[in-house]
Amino acid sequence: MRWGVICVWLICEAAVLRGQSQEISRLKAQLPRIKDSTQYVDILNRLSVLYLPQNLDTCLLYTNAARSIADRQHYLRGQAGGWMNQGNYYALRSNSFLSYRSYLHALRAYEKLGDSAAVCQALANMAIYYKYIGQQAAAVQYMQQAMHKSRSVHNDSLYATVLVSYYFVHEDDSLHADSVQWALAKVRSLANQYHDERTQLKCGLYEANERIKKGDAAGAEKQLLQIIQQAAANGYTYLAMYASAQLAGYKGYFKQPDSLQYKVSMVQYGVAGGYWELILPMTTALYTYYTQHGQPAAAARYSHLMLSILEKEQAARTQGELDYMAYYQQNGRLNALQLQHHLQQAKLDKKRLENRKRQYLVGGMILSLVLVMLLLTFFYYAYKRSRENGIRLTEKYREISEKNTLLQTHDDFKNKLISLIAHDFRMPLVNILEIMNFLQEHSLGPEEAASLLTGVERSSQNTLHTFDSILRWINSQLSGFVYAPEPCHVQELVNIALQSLTDVISEKQVQVNVRIPGNVCVLAECEMLQFVHRNFIHNALKFSPRHGSIYVTAAVDEGQVTITVTDEGAGIPEHLLPHLFEYHADRPRKGPQQGAGLALIICRDFMNMMKGSVQAANSGSRGAALSYTLPQVECTDPSTTS
Repeated sequence: MRWGVICVWLICEAAVLRGQSQEISRLKAQLPRIKDSTQYVDILNRLSVLYLPQNLDTCLLYTNAARSIADRQHYLRGQAGGWMNQGNYYALRSNSFLSYRSYLHALRAYEKLGDSAAVCQALANMAIYYKYIGQQAAAVQYMQQAMHKSRSVHNDSLYATVLVSYYFVHEDDSLHADSVQWALAKVRSLANQYHDERTQLKCGLYEANERIKKGDAAGAEKQLLQIIQQAAANGYTYLAMYASAQLAGYKGYFKQPDSLQYKVSMVQYGVAGGYWELILPMTTALYTYYTQHGQPAAAARYSHLMLSILEKEQAARTQGELDYMAYYQQNGRLNALQLQHHLQQAKLDKKRLENRKRQYLVGGMILSLVLVMLLLTFFYYAYKRSRENGIRLTEKYREISEKNTLLQTHDDFKNKLISLIAHDFRMPLVNILEIMNFLQEHSLGPEEAASLLTGVERSSQNTLHTFDSILRWINSQLSGFVYAPEPCHVQELVNIALQSLTDVISEKQVQVNVRIPGNVCVLAECEMLQFVHRNFIHNALKFSPRHGSIYVTAAVDEGQVTITVTDEGAGIPEHLLPHLFEYHADRPRKGPQQGAGLALIICRDFMNMMKGSVQAANSGSRGAALSYTLPQVECTDPSTTS
């Protein structure tokens, strides 16, 4: 269990890398495009760290590749990272000597580079090594150095890593009980602050251990089950393996019967991640259990697994670090396991022979087989009928959906129509009623009355034009509408639209600048186009300051004409700009933008029918620009167009 705690700490060292699966995919995609060898080595070392909690064999593959290139290029930082990753690998391979030697090389390299953060991590690794071999004084010394450097680096992720090692070094020291609890709480706080899922999971393992010490076995079990589920779902294979082993240990200690399933889970996660040496004791325990309980098939499976683990362990050790006695003992264990494997295989062969004899009793089950066939036939026809009913229900659902869509379209049309009529007819009629009240009260002179009546006439004509445009829009929304385009003289139509807005222009004293060549014509329906002109210009007048300027310009590009109306107002709010020409059922029904917004929606509908488009943008530092684009055609006589 102690070596497992060390390995959890080593996995925590890589916890600064978040979004593991996405990070791995991104780095792998970058490798083929990297030309700089030092950057290539850095990515290989980072991939090795990311694969440490997932798959040891892949971790070693990237570590060896990074070290090989770094050695050829004499790239010291790459060599240091390779040594650090190799130390982590051998630690998970239960080879403490090679792990210590690799950490020592990494520490010396990082000291030459002056990398305080990496030196701090290497010192913490050395403290863990001395703790494991029983030299507490050396472990505390290295731990003090790591804590001192971590405070000067000002890196919260590094500080959390060092605090985890501090917890491990002083866990059994009663004099540091309070500081150990503080370190664990601080790690949890930092992990939650930065949403570091991997560190949260590892912190949960230690918290479960503390719960056991306090006698809260149920709470520890619940927490470990959550960790297993979350770690397995997010690819943290080692953490799922260690949590299963920890839970199996607690279950075994309290003599609970379900400890076996967590032992099996621990071995399965270990096999998936390639942590062979760490699962060997549990594999041996499972083999012994199944052998004692008369389950030869399961015992043979774990016997084969032990054999495979020992073969991999033997292949991982170098010839110079394996003395004769260790080699002889290893071969003896291997031969013994092979013999056990053959014995179990013989038992399985005997079991198969017995099963083959039982097959002769199948003849008495023919009647039952016939009954099963009849039941299957019945279920088949029942399934067929259910499938047909499902198809019919799907068709009915599609019809209902189409009708709902049609009803929604009609409802949107009704809402737009009511809002538009309320906007375009209310104000002119109110003005007419006010003028009529003035006339009835005889409070106006003849000249003022004549002027107002002229205004009433002009307002009534504009209202009539608007009503005709609305009727045309309503007709376009109904089925059977036929669009009949013709050449439209843009300058002539804009001048007519300005005449209808003379009162508003005079009231605000706005200067309107029309910069449209006389030979610009577009293919459109003139009444629809004139509705767009009136609304674009009216919108510009509405939001222009007094004594401001409005510009109506034309641009021709590859057979397309773009007419733009620009004002000097405050501009369109950024949150409304992308949706200015869109209709939503939850659109506000009051406010300065409501009526104009619906009129712009109708302008968009008209442009869509005329094979054109509308655009809206803010022009420079102030003002808004509304524009439309239509196909250009050769002009005919303007008088016929108007």
